[in-house]
Amino acid sequence: MKPGGHDSLADQLLELQAIEEARVAAEGQERQRLAEEARRRADEEAQRQREEQEARRRAEEEARLAQERAARAEEERRLREAKEAELRVQLEQEAKARAEEQERLLAHEKEIAAITAVERSKIRNRRITVGVVVGVLLGALGSYVFLIAPALERKALEAERARQEQQMALEQKERAQQELVEAKEQAAEAEQAKAQYQEELQRREERQREREARAKERPAQRPKPKQKRCAPDDPLCGLDLD
Repeated sequence: MKPGGHDSLADQLLELQAIEEARVAAEGQERQRLAEEARRRADEEAQRQREEQEARRRAEEEARLAQERAARAEEERRLREAKEAELRVQLEQEAKARAEEQERLLAHEKEIAAITAVERSKIRNRRITVGVVVGVLLGALGSYVFLIAPALERKALEAERARQEQQMALEQKERAQQELVEAKEQAAEAEQAKAQYQEELQRREERQREREARAKERPAQRPKPKQKRCAPDDPLCGLDLD
């Protein structure tokens, strides 16, 4: 073997090993890429299926709501038609009743017209009778206004004056009674105040007499003896040596 051939072989082996490692790494990256791609496609497929399911659910919900709306609309239409039919029947009945009432009114007016001719003669007779009665009443009313009413009014005025005078007398009597009660109350209060003043004056006199009696019974105080002045150096000063 030539010198240096061993190193060349080792370099080749190292190069082959590096190539193999690069290939393995590339294959690993490719497998990882393929796995990620498969996972992405699976996620997309799952998302597509979820979206399709959601779309089908929304479509079914919209179809159900549309069916409910159609059912409600149909029910409302039937109710409206029923109410309209009932209203038509009611209006027809009311129109029929009004027609019958109109017929009754016409028949009644015919009866009134037939009776009116008979009553007119009676009314004329009644008017004559009423005129006579009114004349008599007017005469009586004139007598009442000019003769009786003034006398009644004078009596009413006299009665009212008498009532007012009686009311004034009662009020004056009540005021006098009230003033008498107030005067009695004031007199009683003054009498009570006088009695309280006399009692207070009597208590003061008794206290004054008690003080004077105690002052007389108290013995006279003996005058204190005058203290002798002592010299500063006298230890027996102030002692009673008797």
